[in-house]
Amino acid sequence: MGQRAFAWLWGMLAVVLCGIATPASARDYHLGDLLCVGGAVSASEAFDLPAHALDCSTTRFANRSPFLRTHADVVGLVPSGEGALFWQTDPSSFDSMLLLFTYDNGEQRLVDVDPQMAARNWFVRTRFSVPVPEVDAELVAIDAVIERPRTYATARDVRLVAVVEAMKQHYSRSLVYALVCGLLIAPLIFDLLFLRMLRSRFILWHMGLTFGLLGFVYFNSGLVFASFPDFPLDARYQLNTLTLAFATACAVMFALDITEEGFVAAGIRKVLIALVTFMLVIRFAMMLDLEIWRMNDYNLYLFSILPVSIALIAAIFCAFKRGSRVAIYLLAAFFPILVGGVIRLLMEFTFVSKEFPIDDLLFLAMVLLVLGTSAAVGDRFMVLRVERDRARINALKMQRMAHSDALTGVANRRAFDALERIEDGQALIMADIDHFKAINDAMGHAVGDAVLADTAGTFRRAFSDDKSARIYRLGGEEFAVVFDCWDQQTLRDTAEAVRRKVDGVKRRREGDLPNVTISIGGTLGRGRSLARVYEEADKALYRAKQSGRNRVVISG
Repeated sequence: MGQRAFAWLWGMLAVVLCGIATPASARDYHLGDLLCVGGAVSASEAFDLPAHALDCSTTRFANRSPFLRTHADVVGLVPSGEGALFWQTDPSSFDSMLLLFTYDNGEQRLVDVDPQMAARNWFVRTRFSVPVPEVDAELVAIDAVIERPRTYATARDVRLVAVVEAMKQHYSRSLVYALVCGLLIAPLIFDLLFLRMLRSRFILWHMGLTFGLLGFVYFNSGLVFASFPDFPLDARYQLNTLTLAFATACAVMFALDITEEGFVAAGIRKVLIALVTFMLVIRFAMMLDLEIWRMNDYNLYLFSILPVSIALIAAIFCAFKRGSRVAIYLLAAFFPILVGGVIRLLMEFTFVSKEFPIDDLLFLAMVLLVLGTSAAVGDRFMVLRVERDRARINALKMQRMAHSDALTGVANRRAFDALERIEDGQALIMADIDHFKAINDAMGHAVGDAVLADTAGTFRRAFSDDKSARIYRLGGEEFAVVFDCWDQQTLRDTAEAVRRKVDGVKRRREGDLPNVTISIGGTLGRGRSLARVYEEADKALYRAKQSGRNRVVISG
């Protein structure tokens, strides 16, 4: 079953990758390779930098000045008659932004972009859009000045997109990301159902993992702005990375908890917890927004996730090699997200094209992660449920054995003493086999044991129609029965019926056993303590034996 699940998950991954890894639209014009970069301490100083003085080298985006200036010559990039355009970039978080559009007739248009404008003009795939001013001339250059960007992507991942094309992408992708959120909500419902039936910590960790990934998709995709148009841009950026860190930490704890005991070495557990702690420290340090590492803290945070992921995959693989049943599900679930994370890091360092659909891959990997781990939860739940039920059955068997008489099969003295009282509407009869010592002395203890077992069987047959009756062997040849009874006449009739049944059994015809008789003492419970009712019934039994045996005496 585990291998089929593995093949199914990877088959789904291949199908979806074929669907999303399509060439970029011809109406999507990427400016990243055209950009040159410069830095300054104010917006006016940044705009005063001449274009020829800007850095166009491969390391140009490493500039960490408070105001970052970018320039791109776009002469001939957009075909004439293209129509309305959007300027787009990855917003992440920034303080302010100025865009200067220059046309071939010398005209310039300046657009002031504040963070909330970026939030209101959000487009899916982690972009926001600024309408390019329409002028009866050809666009030849675009300059941008960004105040305190938090990531390199804000200055680097710039493009021009035809408005018609952008709106199509926004609509279709929004539906896809909403579907992804729906797929992530469903496992939370199942986790709640599992938690009602099995209080296990790994289910809570799985809920945290799923909730964290749901939050990441919700904030990263920009769906938060569809629900809350005025949601602060910096809050989205912070929650975007916080939810991912939370999901990563929960994923590690989930994998460690759900894996069978002994399959993950203690040393590996400590390493994983240490790496998760380091990642969380880095993430919370980002919230300080220190200028000294403003542009590098995000990449450092991404790098801190990578060793956690690698160590986690290694731990799961070791558990798989040791024969862990649940490890096959975890390998299938976690490997796609590891691949996506590595590609995301390579994109940050330009080893992979920026056109690679990384958001689609990561969201798909997250869905596969939740589905795969949900399968692991279901499998582990069934195993633990079976083990718990088996343990419960064994406990009941042990309890039954502890409260049963091994010779006769009826309840023993321990079970009888566990009764606190004989309730109103119940009665107690005590019976003693007459002259039982003589049987043991004359015929041996083996015959005596057979007589005890046979007599207990007669008691069971006598009360076979009374589901409330409970028969006890108190020790030696003494028996007790507690059953429903409201009056003394019914008690006397029942006791007499039992006595006659024992007396009427002709045992010598079956197993060469001696015929026996019993003496019975009985009393009504009336809600009194067991000790008082027992004492009263025992005295009645004593009177029955003193009166000649093979008779019934009812107290009162």
